[in-house]
Amino acid sequence: MGASNCKETPRQKMIGMMYLFLTAMLAINVSNEVLDAFTIIDNGLAKTVRTFEEKNQMIYGEFKRALDANPTKVQTSWDKAIGIQGLSDELCDELQNYKLELVKIADGPEGRLDSIQKKDNIDVAAQLMIVGGKGKELKKQVSDYREHILELIPEKDSIFKHAISETLNTDNPPKKNPDDPAYTWESQQFAHIPLVGAVTLLSKLQTDIRSVESDAVKYLFNQIEAESFPFNKLKAQVIAKSNFVLKGDSYEAEVFLAASDTTQNPRITLTRGGEIKTFDPDSRRGIYKRKETELGQKSWGGVVYYKSPSGSVTPYPFEAEYIVSEPQVVVSPTKMNVFYKGVDNPVSVSAPGFTMDNVRATVDNGKLIRDGEGYIAKPQIVGKVANILVEGRLDGKWRRLKTVEFRVKPIPDPVAMVAGKNGGSINKNLLAMQTGVDAVMDNFDFDLKFKIKSFNVSTVVQSYTRDEKSNSDYFTPAQLKLLKGLRKNQKVYIEDIKAVGPDGSIRNLPAISFKVK
Repeated sequence: MGASNCKETPRQKMIGMMYLFLTAMLAINVSNEVLDAFTIIDNGLAKTVRTFEEKNQMIYGEFKRALDANPTKVQTSWDKAIGIQGLSDELCDELQNYKLELVKIADGPEGRLDSIQKKDNIDVAAQLMIVGGKGKELKKQVSDYREHILELIPEKDSIFKHAISETLNTDNPPKKNPDDPAYTWESQQFAHIPLVGAVTLLSKLQTDIRSVESDAVKYLFNQIEAESFPFNKLKAQVIAKSNFVLKGDSYEAEVFLAASDTTQNPRITLTRGGEIKTFDPDSRRGIYKRKETELGQKSWGGVVYYKSPSGSVTPYPFEAEYIVSEPQVVVSPTKMNVFYKGVDNPVSVSAPGFTMDNVRATVDNGKLIRDGEGYIAKPQIVGKVANILVEGRLDGKWRRLKTVEFRVKPIPDPVAMVAGKNGGSINKNLLAMQTGVDAVMDNFDFDLKFKIKSFNVSTVVQSYTRDEKSNSDYFTPAQLKLLKGLRKNQKVYIEDIKAVGPDGSIRNLPAISFKVK
């Protein structure tokens, strides 16, 4: 039996178990900076949800007063609005339960949303939402809610219907190539994402639900007046493509009157000055667009002036809010926090809010090769930092998201061993049973092998030093004869040990000395 095929010793088995443990731990090495950013965003989203809930209550209050004044005219629309309210509350409560369940799985029964302990846990979201099937249930709940809202809106308001469909889109991501795996909506949302990121995504979904609820109920309320007399009680309305904007991107929204006159454009002025002069020719809706360079929650508004059939001009003020966030990128080596030259270094790259086919990464020291859902890093220059550039595709264009640095180190030397020992006392019979010398990677997390190329065995025989050389990892017959002739307390030396690594480099290893017992 060759030296490289020796049965694993208990020490080697222990090292293997340590490797599996460290791999699991280091694979979730998400930086505190990223986790803190998620927490900040989630807090902002929670405030936005409360703001929407307060505004929605004001709308329901106006609706109820109209119902009391004219039940015959308002009852049908009121019933639809109350139905939307019930479904919205139920779905938002369910989303809150999902968030709490995720935290309790990670932190234990005492886990709390306001003090998440294991923010960087990247297993619990997939465990509950994908493997546990909760993501599929959530997808159906959101789809059912969206379809219920869309059924209340007539086809003539197709732009409004489209905006709602986009906000609550649950379609599976399209394949880039026919041979690509088929990803689901739930895997796109919850795979490879830390716990705090999953909680943030669910909070964003709560924001979208409350936003759609607000738009839909305001639409129903405005249609009451539009059906009788279009311009006796108008309200300005804003529909944004998204209330969540990345830094450097543009926030875009439509500002329009729920019951409009196709013969004229309203005049729209902004609170901070200026006027909207771009209108959709078919819907008569003003288009507001602003490039954002600062982070945080933003508010904007203005006044819509509309000329009635009598010629009088009536102002209709409006307000809207959205959030500008720093692009969030997670780049983590799946084995350790450095790269080693001469081995394949697995790396996972993800950017919350982007599907895998809309994220790409490159490195300036060596190569970064796509491997399934991750990458393999092959650094070139030891001692030089390897910078990984992550880019995301937005609106068909690639833009820089973030650059992450990694140190590059050489593969450490292996340890020469015989019978699982690298020196000390050894039983003569155990030593005589060995077939050669092994090169063992001690406490190294990569599964790679060095092979002994040559070594010398020397001992003192009748006051003379006997030297025998092997040009492989096996003991030669002459060396085995020396080993079998050893006496109690006699010392034997294995020296000039050379090993060759997977990259072809030759390593000179420290000598081994044994004392026969």
